Amino acid sequence: MISRTFKRTRKSHQELTLQNRQLQNSLDEMERVNKNYLRIMRVMAHDLRNPLSGITGLATMLMVEDELSEDCKSMLKLIETTGLHSMEMINELLKTGLADENEQVVKQTLDLKSLLYDSVELLQFKARDKQQQILFEHNNEPVMAHVNHEKIWRVINNLIVNAIKFSYSGEIIKVGIKTASGRVLISVADNGIGIPADQKDTIFEMFTPAKKNGTNGEQPFGLGLSISKRIIELHNGNIWFENNTGKGTIFYIELPGLD
Repeated sequence: MISRTFKRTRKSHQELTLQNRQLQNSLDEMERVNKNYLRIMRVMAHDLRNPLSGITGLATMLMVEDELSEDCKSMLKLIETTGLHSMEMINELLKTGLADENEQVVKQTLDLKSLLYDSVELLQFKARDKQQQILFEHNNEPVMAHVNHEKIWRVINNLIVNAIKFSYSGEIIKVGIKTASGRVLISVADNGIGIPADQKDTIFEMFTPAKKNGTNGEQPFGLGLSISKRIIELHNGNIWFENNTGKGTIFYIELPGLD
């Protein structure tokens, strides 16, 4: 009996050793794939700087032309600003090695209402491609907060682009901002296809399975909301969503405000 017990124990030990070896091999393969992924992303981020720099430079040059109307100069200014912010985001990615586990956020005091206004104006053209309209609901008072401009700009743009992507032609998207009890509340509401109940718990996950094409077949990537959630948490804020009345979704961002 002792002999049989010893044999069984030795067999179990051998099986456990084999399982540990297989697990280690799997972990090594995952690490290799992750390193390849980071290398590809770094190359892509690096190579994107040249066309963005060119676009920004051309916009800057065109703005000094006397023949252009004020509306055209305003649009060129938006192109220039967007290009500069995109360049800053790419440089930030390259500087941090595309890793943000211990990321330090450099913040500035700025007017969030002005930031939202620029985002709405920039993306109004994208909405018009689908015969949509973006309404910006606000009062005329500045809404000051201590945030990182590029990161919050990234979140707002992502939410508005998603609203455009998942709304049908002819719909209205509402972007709002207000303050209450020392907090800033930003909302992006659409009347689109909504989020199914069985996907609500995974919508903020990295590479979420809750992906679907836009109303015009736009390609989903499943990264934007995860990145947005991480950014808002780095600002000691919250991001969540609710069902819109009738159909669609309302995304909310709550951030600390300044008195």
